[in-house]
Amino acid sequence: MKVYLVSNWAAKVNQNKPKEIWATELIKERLGNVAIQKDSNGKPFILNSSSFINWSHNDDTLIYVLSEKGKVGIDIEKDDLIYNEHLYGWILHKDEIQKLKEGTTFSEIWTRKEAILKCTGEGINENMGDFSSYQKMKFTVKTVFMNNLCISICSEFDEEIEILMDYTTSYNIE
Repeated sequence: MKVYLVSNWAAKVNQNKPKEIWATELIKERLGNVAIQKDSNGKPFILNSSSFINWSHNDDTLIYVLSEKGKVGIDIEKDDLIYNEHLYGWILHKDEIQKLKEGTTFSEIWTRKEAILKCTGEGINENMGDFSSYQKMKFTVKTVFMNNLCISICSEFDEEIEILMDYTTSYNIE
Protein backbone atom coordinates (compact mmCIF):
# COMPACT_ATOMS: atom_id res chain seq x y z
CA MET A 1 0.00 0.00 0.00
CA LYS A 2 1.25 3.46 -0.79
CA VAL A 3 0.78 6.49 1.42
CA TYR A 4 1.35 9.94 -0.05
CA LEU A 5 2.20 12.83 2.24
CA VAL A 6 1.88 16.34 0.77
CA SER A 7 3.30 19.20 2.84
CA ASN A 8 1.92 22.72 2.53
CA TRP A 9 -0.96 21.20 0.64
CA ALA A 10 -3.38 24.14 0.83
CA ALA A 11 -0.96 26.25 -1.22
CA LYS A 12 -1.21 23.64 -4.02
CA VAL A 13 -4.96 23.91 -4.57
CA ASN A 14 -7.27 26.37 -6.29
CA GLN A 15 -8.46 28.36 -3.28
CA ASN A 16 -11.26 29.92 -5.32
CA LYS A 17 -13.07 26.57 -5.07
CA PRO A 18 -14.97 25.51 -1.93
CA LYS A 19 -12.60 24.38 0.83
CA GLU A 20 -14.45 21.08 1.33
CA ILE A 21 -13.31 19.87 -2.12
CA TRP A 22 -9.66 20.99 -1.94
CA ALA A 23 -8.33 17.59 -0.85
CA THR A 24 -10.42 15.68 -3.39
CA GLU A 25 -9.36 17.97 -6.23
CA LEU A 26 -5.64 17.78 -5.35
CA ILE A 27 -5.73 13.98 -5.02
CA LYS A 28 -7.62 13.61 -8.32
CA GLU A 29 -5.00 15.78 -10.03
CA ARG A 30 -2.11 13.80 -8.51
CA LEU A 31 -3.66 10.48 -9.55
CA GLY A 32 -4.31 11.51 -13.14
CA ASN A 33 -7.78 12.99 -12.85
CA VAL A 34 -9.52 9.83 -11.69
CA ALA A 35 -13.17 10.04 -10.69
CA ILE A 36 -13.49 10.09 -6.90
CA GLN A 37 -16.90 9.85 -5.26
CA LYS A 38 -18.14 9.33 -1.72
CA ASP A 39 -20.66 6.83 -0.44
CA SER A 40 -23.63 7.74 1.78
CA ASN A 41 -21.36 7.75 4.87
CA GLY A 42 -18.77 9.99 3.19
CA LYS A 43 -16.21 7.23 2.55
CA PRO A 44 -14.33 8.02 -0.68
CA PHE A 45 -13.86 5.56 -3.51
CA ILE A 46 -12.36 5.68 -6.99
CA LEU A 47 -15.03 5.11 -9.60
CA ASN A 48 -14.43 2.11 -11.90
CA SER A 49 -11.28 1.05 -10.04
CA SER A 50 -10.26 -1.89 -7.90
CA SER A 51 -8.07 0.43 -5.76
CA PHE A 52 -9.19 1.56 -2.33
CA ILE A 53 -8.51 5.11 -1.13
CA ASN A 54 -8.77 7.23 2.00
CA TRP A 55 -7.27 10.52 3.19
CA SER A 56 -6.85 12.92 6.06
CA HIS A 57 -5.38 16.38 6.50
CA ASN A 58 -4.56 19.12 8.91
CA ASP A 59 -3.72 22.74 8.16
CA ASP A 60 -0.29 21.88 6.72
CA THR A 61 -0.31 18.25 5.61
CA LEU A 62 -2.51 16.15 3.35
CA ILE A 63 -2.03 12.40 3.50
CA TYR A 64 -3.75 9.80 1.38
CA VAL A 65 -3.48 6.04 1.06
CA LEU A 66 -4.06 3.68 -1.85
CA SER A 67 -4.44 -0.07 -1.53
CA GLU A 68 -4.95 -2.71 -4.20
CA LYS A 69 -5.89 -5.36 -1.61
CA GLY A 70 -8.77 -4.00 0.45
CA LYS A 71 -10.42 -1.26 2.47
CA VAL A 72 -8.20 1.35 4.12
CA GLY A 73 -8.57 4.23 6.54
CA ILE A 74 -6.01 6.85 7.53
CA ASP A 75 -5.82 9.69 10.01
CA ILE A 76 -3.23 12.34 10.77
CA GLU A 77 -2.82 14.67 13.73
CA LYS A 78 0.00 16.63 15.32
CA ASP A 79 1.96 14.28 17.56
CA ASP A 80 1.23 16.39 20.64
CA LEU A 81 -2.58 16.43 20.57
CA ILE A 82 -3.67 17.16 24.14
CA TYR A 83 -6.26 14.96 25.82
CA ASN A 84 -9.11 16.89 27.40
CA GLU A 85 -11.52 14.58 29.22
CA HIS A 86 -14.37 17.08 28.92
CA LEU A 87 -14.03 17.21 25.12
CA TYR A 88 -12.85 13.69 24.31
CA GLY A 89 -13.81 11.46 27.24
CA TRP A 90 -16.84 10.05 25.44
CA ILE A 91 -14.72 8.57 22.62
CA LEU A 92 -12.38 6.47 24.77
CA HIS A 93 -12.85 2.86 25.77
CA LYS A 94 -11.61 1.88 29.27
CA ASP A 95 -8.64 0.08 27.65
CA GLU A 96 -7.63 3.30 25.90
CA ILE A 97 -7.91 5.28 29.14
CA GLN A 98 -5.51 2.75 30.65
CA LYS A 99 -3.16 3.20 27.66
CA LEU A 100 -3.17 6.97 28.32
CA LYS A 101 -2.24 6.36 31.95
CA GLU A 102 0.61 4.11 30.78
CA GLY A 103 2.05 6.84 28.54
CA THR A 104 0.47 6.27 25.14
CA THR A 105 -0.15 9.62 23.49
CA PHE A 106 -3.68 10.80 22.86
CA SER A 107 -2.61 11.49 19.26
CA GLU A 108 -1.95 7.77 18.78
CA ILE A 109 -5.23 6.67 20.33
CA TRP A 110 -7.28 9.22 18.41
CA THR A 111 -5.69 8.53 15.01
CA ARG A 112 -5.98 4.76 15.48
CA LYS A 113 -9.65 5.07 16.35
CA GLU A 114 -10.45 7.41 13.49
CA ALA A 115 -8.48 5.31 10.96
CA ILE A 116 -10.49 2.24 11.99
CA LEU A 117 -13.81 4.08 11.65
CA LYS A 118 -12.77 5.41 8.24
CA CYS A 119 -11.72 1.94 7.11
CA THR A 120 -15.01 0.38 8.15
CA GLY A 121 -16.94 3.30 6.68
CA GLU A 122 -18.66 4.17 9.97
CA GLY A 123 -16.96 7.50 10.55
CA ILE A 124 -17.06 9.42 13.82
CA ASN A 125 -20.16 8.48 15.78
CA GLU A 126 -21.62 8.43 19.28
CA ASN A 127 -20.57 4.80 19.86
CA MET A 128 -16.82 5.39 19.60
CA GLY A 129 -16.27 4.56 23.26
CA ASP A 130 -17.78 1.11 22.82
CA PHE A 131 -14.65 -0.37 21.27
CA SER A 132 -10.93 -0.18 21.89
CA SER A 133 -8.65 0.64 18.98
CA TYR A 134 -6.22 -1.86 20.54
CA GLN A 135 -8.58 -4.84 20.69
CA LYS A 136 -8.02 -7.81 18.43
CA MET A 137 -9.96 -7.26 15.22
CA LYS A 138 -10.05 -8.30 11.60
CA PHE A 139 -8.22 -5.12 10.59
CA THR A 140 -4.54 -4.23 10.95
CA VAL A 141 -3.64 -0.84 12.43
CA LYS A 142 -0.17 0.69 12.23
CA THR A 143 0.91 4.00 13.75
CA VAL A 144 3.91 6.04 12.66
CA PHE A 145 5.39 9.17 14.23
CA MET A 146 7.31 11.40 11.81
CA ASN A 147 7.83 15.12 11.19
CA ASN A 148 5.88 16.02 14.38
CA LEU A 149 2.92 14.06 13.06
CA CYS A 150 1.10 10.97 14.24
CA ILE A 151 -0.22 8.88 11.35
CA SER A 152 -2.39 5.79 11.80
CA ILE A 153 -3.34 3.50 8.94
CA CYS A 154 -5.97 0.78 9.14
CA SER A 155 -6.36 -1.89 6.48
CA GLU A 156 -8.15 -5.16 5.87
CA PHE A 157 -4.81 -6.83 5.20
CA ASP A 158 -1.40 -6.64 6.82
CA GLU A 159 0.44 -4.85 4.02
CA GLU A 160 3.84 -3.23 3.81
CA ILE A 161 3.37 0.52 3.85
CA GLU A 162 5.42 2.80 1.65
CA ILE A 163 5.19 6.47 2.61
CA LEU A 164 6.05 8.86 -0.22
CA MET A 165 6.64 12.44 0.87
CA ASP A 166 5.78 14.86 -1.92
CA TYR A 167 6.89 12.10 -4.31
CA THR A 168 10.56 12.60 -3.41
CA THR A 169 11.34 10.67 -0.25
CA SER A 170 10.20 7.12 0.46
CA TYR A 171 9.89 5.30 3.80
CA ASN A 172 8.92 1.66 4.14
CA ILE A 173 7.04 0.53 7.22
CA GLU A 174 6.26 -3.08 7.97
